[in-house]
Amino acid sequence: MRTPLATLVALDEDELSDALIWIDWRSFESEVVTGFSDELAEDDAIGMLDEDEPRELVHRGATYAIPLTESGRDRYVMISSVARILKDRYSVFVHSDSYRGSDTHGFLVLNNAEAEAARRQHADWLSQHFEPLPLGIDGFSGQPIPYLDYTPPEGEAEALPPKKKPFWKIW
Repeated sequence: MRTPLATLVALDEDELSDALIWIDWRSFESEVVTGFSDELAEDDAIGMLDEDEPRELVHRGATYAIPLTESGRDRYVMISSVARILKDRYSVFVHSDSYRGSDTHGFLVLNNAEAEAARRQHADWLSQHFEPLPLGIDGFSGQPIPYLDYTPPEGEAEALPPKKKPFWKIW
């Protein structure tokens, strides 16, 4: 359920947190679609042709093929793809406190008129809590990812070696 901008800016941290879409790195891609779709006007809702395998999304009568990678980066492949589909009518912001180093990220979806009003009238609030969603970056790993109508340049999307050993490989 959408919360109007005037209400959002008056919320304390806990209440604001309740108004966001929360996506965990283990979430299913279908949870991304339904979470974002719940924040849209009814005629802007995004549907899935197959909820168990949400590779094709439907929005305003058009079907979009999402370039899922069958990897842990697919949460952000779907998030970036949904943001790309919505770009003409909505702006997607990521909650700054959750974006760096957390395994669960918060998102705010505003229609473009609200986003512009937030930038003009509530710039301090917006910059204190949010940043525009960077498309084509997996927010959990920082690595480039494909999304609807975009493929990273050759070799750019390949995984970098881990900076430290995973906890299960310490011996």
